[in-house]
Amino acid sequence: MNPEQLAAQLRCPHDDDGLKVASSMDQRNAEVIEAAYAALDCRAGQRVLEIGPGGGGHVAALLRDRPGLDYTGLDLSPLMVREARAANHDWVEKGRARFLLGDLLAPPLADGGMDRVVAVNVVYFWQPLAPALERIHALLAPGGRCALGLRSRASMRELPVFEHGFALYDGPDLVAALEAAGFHSVRLEQAREETVNVLGQMMDKERLVVVGDKAETSE
Repeated sequence: MNPEQLAAQLRCPHDDDGLKVASSMDQRNAEVIEAAYAALDCRAGQRVLEIGPGGGGHVAALLRDRPGLDYTGLDLSPLMVREARAANHDWVEKGRARFLLGDLLAPPLADGGMDRVVAVNVVYFWQPLAPALERIHALLAPGGRCALGLRSRASMRELPVFEHGFALYDGPDLVAALEAAGFHSVRLEQAREETVNVLGQMMDKERLVVVGDKAETSE
């Protein structure tokens, strides 16, 4: 795949190339997924929504480690929804996981129905950004929390693939955007990750996790 084709697959995986990309992303995103969920601080009995879970390779371990957690994955890709349902069949059958096809801006979900919302490496595609963050805020119950996991602008700006439809962030810019969307106690976590090869080029990764809370009561 050339950079433009890879960018399209990262946005919405499809066909055989989409399966290959999704499998690769499960491995390469493991650290940022783990960090985002750690920041999310999920508790037993809570309802968590993940936006863009891809093939859902991490979901089984998540549910094993957090008894009583109720998980919903929302993805734009029919292929990824199908793959995630198959990979997590037992959890779907138990009623603890469901994978829905849909768009964040018009999700098949009720406002105020989630205690936690997490999105890893998908914020790049929310253009414009503000409506997406406002929608997440609306989906959260009072006292809920959002965590966005991503790689920094410095990590991504040199690779050609990220020139095709990606909005890149430094961290403080996302903090300000969450505050503008109504979140409070917004904080930024940063860490270095191992260098990896992406499309024949080395990527020195810096991980960002931006976390914001929704007020317990309406202001």
